[in-house]
Formats: sequence, C-alpha cells, structure tokens
Amino acid sequence: MQTEISYLVIQAKARSCPCNFDDSEIDDEGRCRRCLGFFERLPAAREKLLQLRKLDVACIQAIAAEFELCPFELTLQMLPWVEVVICDFNYVFDPLVQLGYFRADQRRKLLLIDELHNLVDRARGMYSASLGRRQIKQALAADNSRQISAALKSIQQALDRQLRGQEQDESISEQVPAGLLQASQRFGEKLGFDIFNNKHIARETLDLSKEIFRFQSICQLFARHHRALGYKPLAARAMRLLCLNAFEYLQECYPLFQAVCGFSATLSPTTYFQQALGLEQDCKSLVLESAFPADNLRVCIGDYVDTRYRQREQHVDAIGDSIAASYRARPGNYLVFFSAYHFMQQVHENFTARYPQIETLLQQREVDEAAQQRYLANFFEGDRRMGFAIMGGRFAEGIDYRGDALIGAIIVGPGLPQADSEQQLIQQDFETLQLDGFDYAFRFPGLIRVKQSAGRVIRSERDRGVVVLLDRRFRQAGYRQHLPPRWNPSYCNSPESLEQSLTEFWHAREETDAED
Repeated sequence: MQTEISYLVIQAKARSCPCNFDDSEIDDEGRCRRCLGFFERLPAAREKLLQLRKLDVACIQAIAAEFELCPFELTLQMLPWVEVVICDFNYVFDPLVQLGYFRADQRRKLLLIDELHNLVDRARGMYSASLGRRQIKQALAADNSRQISAALKSIQQALDRQLRGQEQDESISEQVPAGLLQASQRFGEKLGFDIFNNKHIARETLDLSKEIFRFQSICQLFARHHRALGYKPLAARAMRLLCLNAFEYLQECYPLFQAVCGFSATLSPTTYFQQALGLEQDCKSLVLESAFPADNLRVCIGDYVDTRYRQREQHVDAIGDSIAASYRARPGNYLVFFSAYHFMQQVHENFTARYPQIETLLQQREVDEAAQQRYLANFFEGDRRMGFAIMGGRFAEGIDYRGDALIGAIIVGPGLPQADSEQQLIQQDFETLQLDGFDYAFRFPGLIRVKQSAGRVIRSERDRGVVVLLDRRFRQAGYRQHLPPRWNPSYCNSPESLEQSLTEFWHAREETDAED
C-alpha cells in the first residue's frame, strides 16, 4: 500500500511567531514564553505532527498552540522528518537566512523552483545590503544600554564621515567602506555581550542589528559584481552595497542538490536566464505548449502610443481613449498595468475626468497584505471595473483571475525598469561579460513583466479575454521577437481600430460559444 507523501510548509518567522505581535508572549525578562522549556515539550508535539504528515501553516500553528511552542522553531525541528519542504527562495539561497538543513544533511535532494523568473531580482536583493542614518537614529532614540548607545553613535559618525565629504549627492565605489564596517563590527561585539548577559535589548535596536549583520556579511562577500553606493543628503543618507549580478553566488548553491528544476511561464529568452541565474549552458530546457486554445485570446498592439519618458505626456489622452475603447468592445473587469506609479496616477486622473461612467480602482503606492486584500475584494465584487495597477507588482502575478473575474489586460509600455544609476550599473556589469547590457538590464526584464501581466487573463480552458499592448516599441523587432509566438498580435493605428478589432473578437467568440 502506497503511503502519501509527507510535506512541510515554512512560514516566515516574522509572520508565524506570536511574540512578534503579542506582548503577552514575552516574559518580564524579554524572553519568548514559548521558547522556554521548548525541548521538554517538543517530543509530544513532534509525535503528533508525524502522524499528520501534511504539515501546512495552519497545522503547525495549531500544534504549536496546543503544546505552547514557537511555531517557527517547531517547523525547523520537523525538517528531517518530511519528504517535501515548501519554502521561500531565501531559505535556500540567502546567505543570512539559508537553512543549515540544506547544507548539513548529506542526503542528496531535488530542488524544485516555482516562478523561477523571480529569482533573478530576488537573488540580487539577497546579496545586497544597506545602512541608513534614519534607521540608526530610530535605534539611538530607544532604551539601550550605555555601551550599545555608544556603539550606535559610532556607526552614525562613521556613516557621516564616509558620506559628508563627497562632492556629489551620490557616489559609486568598487571598495568596501572600511570605516563603516569596523564601526558595525564593534556594535556586534557590544550587542553580543549584552545578549550573553541577558540585558534588555530594545526592539528598534534588534531590528537595526539585522541590517547591520547583513551589511557585515555582504562586506565579506563583496566582489567584482558589487558596488558601494553612497547617498549624501542628510534626510536620505545611506550606504548601499549593491549586487549587480548574483549568478556566481547561485552557482555555489546548486551543488547542494542532486538536481535543480525550475518552472515559469516566462523563461524567455533562455540565454538571459542561463546567465542571470548561473545555469550551465548545456542545462536542459523544455518549452510546453499552452493547454488553452489560442483562439480564446486576442492580442492587439496600439502602435499609435509612445510611452517613452519625454513623449508619454502627449499620449495620455490616447491611452485613456484606448482603455475606454477596450471597455466599450466588451464591458467587464479589466486591469490596466503601468511600469511607473506617477504616470499611472496621471493617466488615472485624466481617465476618470473624461470617462466618469466607468468605475475604476487605483493601486496605492504602498500596498501591504491588508490593502491588497481590500483592492481584490473591491475588484471581484463587481463585474464592470477598471483596475489600475503596477507591472511586476502584487496584482500582476500570483493571483488567479478565473472566468469573468478578468476579461482583459491593458499594458501601457514595455515595462522597462527605471533608468536610475543602479539599473545603469547593472547594464554596465552585463557589458563587462560581453553581453548586450540594454537587453539584459532593461528590455528582457521589462518584457517578462509584460508577459506576466498578460498571463492574468487566460487561466482556464474556458476563459476568453484580450491583451492590449500600448506602445509603438512592441512593433519593433527587438521587442516583437520576444513576445510569445502564439499571440499573433493585430496592429491597430487608433483607438477606433482597436475597438473594432476587439469587437470582432468578442462577436466571434459568442458565435463559437453558441455553436458549442
């Protein structure tokens, strides 16, 4: 008789541990009550979990509450007892968060990575770090010991010395900021002494200490694909250790596993991901045809719109007219995606003033989980709403809009990242590898966002929908050749021709449905 596979889901410590949001879980000496006597109560809880086998977040939380144990620590204790571990990227790749289980256990494992395209930017973030004056000031204002306060003051002074004298507001260096590193190391020594002696540590100081330890770790890893960026203005004064390309660090993680297999609907072009993820050139790739009928999707390119920075304001009316034309062709729920918040806000204001009869929702600049749920609840409540959202954000992937929940995506621009100094450094780094820097730093990441946003529309075999790409660059060979071949787009030279093309599609689909 075949036994069901056992699995374990790891939830982030900040979200799983009650002591992070319930002060009653902390005793008078600042210790988590659930960690006291942990190993005395562990065996009974582990025995119960072994019988359940399917250890999702709710299961772990319930057993942890029953035996008064820390949910996160209980999760870690169950790692050797399950066959499948489901976790975030960082528990495998992040140098500070990586679980020792993956390195210490000599058994070879298979690593399956979902949404592999996201690992490129996530890995850069894992191997970057920053220290800012604002964070340090918040920790200095907290209730610290005299030694900790002095160490924090030294870090602030070291940061000021490093940045105050630079001529420009922003500096770029290929060297680790030695003075700031030394000051952070002295802070680590003082903090370790206080922890060893069970002294009270302010929460603000503990939060900062995580950033300091990451800063120290990245300083040790700092190499040819890193730059140190210094920001001089007092209000935003900070030192950032920026990882431009994390492929060499990822290459060190892959040998921990017998095999690595990644999945994504947007792993094109292959050469980009092979380099950016540090994959071998001879790694095997498999492209599967979509299970959904190609006739159920109409893709239109509005090449009468130009969203380049210097031209885009002249096309705000045309963008609004195109959104309205899409809606008139078939009223329903649509998402309109932008690559920049300010421009999205500008188009939204223009659109609501000119088309007040169409109900809209606007994604806010800062979107926490609660705000995301409110946005989605409002969006799904109706069936004729135009949602404005950011490409590559929370609403552009990871959410299943099935059926009539979403019948169209209108994508404004090719999604290129902002051409700031960080992105330009990434471009230069790819060029040192004899690669096309613009393609690797701008074009390919932008088109991945476009394809992810478009992928929200067709989520089942019975879904029908439209994708509208508004920008003349989508017609250029450098962009067009990297769009999915099955899209077979129609080119429209005005909002009127766009509306006509979409209307024809919807009428054809209605006739097909009637025949079926």
